[in-house]
Amino acid sequence: MSVPFFRSPWKEPEAADRVSTAWTRVLDSGCYILGPAVQRFETALARRLGPRQVVGVNSGTDALVLALRLLDLKPGDEVVLPSYTFFACFEAVLRSGAQPVLCDSAPDDFIARAQEVAAKLTPRTRAVLAVPLFGDASALPGIAQLCHDNGLILVEDAAQALGAHAWAPDRGRVPVGGWGDLSTMSFYPTKTLGAIGDAGALSSARPELIERALSLRNHGLSGSLHAEVGYNSRMDALQAEVLLLGLEFLDGWLARRQAIARHYLAGLSDLQGMSLPADREGHAWNCFVLRCARRGDVRARLAEAGVETKIYYERPIHRQPACRTPFGEMDLPHASAHAREALALPIFPGMHEVEVERVIAAVRQAVV
Repeated sequence: MSVPFFRSPWKEPEAADRVSTAWTRVLDSGCYILGPAVQRFETALARRLGPRQVVGVNSGTDALVLALRLLDLKPGDEVVLPSYTFFACFEAVLRSGAQPVLCDSAPDDFIARAQEVAAKLTPRTRAVLAVPLFGDASALPGIAQLCHDNGLILVEDAAQALGAHAWAPDRGRVPVGGWGDLSTMSFYPTKTLGAIGDAGALSSARPELIERALSLRNHGLSGSLHAEVGYNSRMDALQAEVLLLGLEFLDGWLARRQAIARHYLAGLSDLQGMSLPADREGHAWNCFVLRCARRGDVRARLAEAGVETKIYYERPIHRQPACRTPFGEMDLPHASAHAREALALPIFPGMHEVEVERVIAAVRQAVV
């Protein structure tokens, strides 16, 4: 039996039938871009995130670009972000006109914590782009406090962590997407809340930022005037309807991801030669990524056994040509070491128990 790395939950019969009905409704309405469906989704997601407003856009990357544009960053302003994350974070900072400053990962973890961020702060730092990588939100409270203490803007890239949460001393349980001055989300199909195509959103508790984002996503249009040059970043109604349905399924999907992760942790905990991710409270488990010194051999044996795996991320940002050419060599040893060992196992809501057991058995055999 082969086990795919991902299988869309929208292929399940109940979900597929409901999508078909919703899309027929959109087609009959004649309103295919923005409109009532997008507004309903924005309202529903805002309710989940707390006292915030949401702006739907056409991708998680555009959400990042818009969020940083709203900060009115100037040349020479610095934004600190982790090197070990998806390249879109780096792109968005460059497109904002600011200087990206890459920080290392924690010595024993993929994520960058407050300590790693603090090491890169300078008098020119304006903002921090925090990433709850793979669904782990545990670093957000410390980074939020660091930003508060230093008068910095916190932009939270929640692309891989919608549905996760962490605890704040003064606020209690805070969902991912509710920590940043601006928070961004991706609904790429493999995310915890995935669309059937590209879509994204940003959220904020500051009405003036939301008002401007609504204009910028639609070419800077405000009423009949273009107040500034914006973007074509409008969410389409078909994806909004899918995401509205997905919000109904999300808690069940998250519970299934958590159950699979704990099954992996229990079944692989005694193996030598690999480090498993920590089972932290509030983890959304968008990805299950272990570290393995013999990654190449283990991955090849898993492929032979029919288990598909992925590498996140084979090269961190500071080792990508588009970064090294303008900025030169950087020494971020933990991110580089983690990148050499990272291996992601399949984890998705529709994964059957027999598939989970198959992965565990294959990993156990591969590391012998």
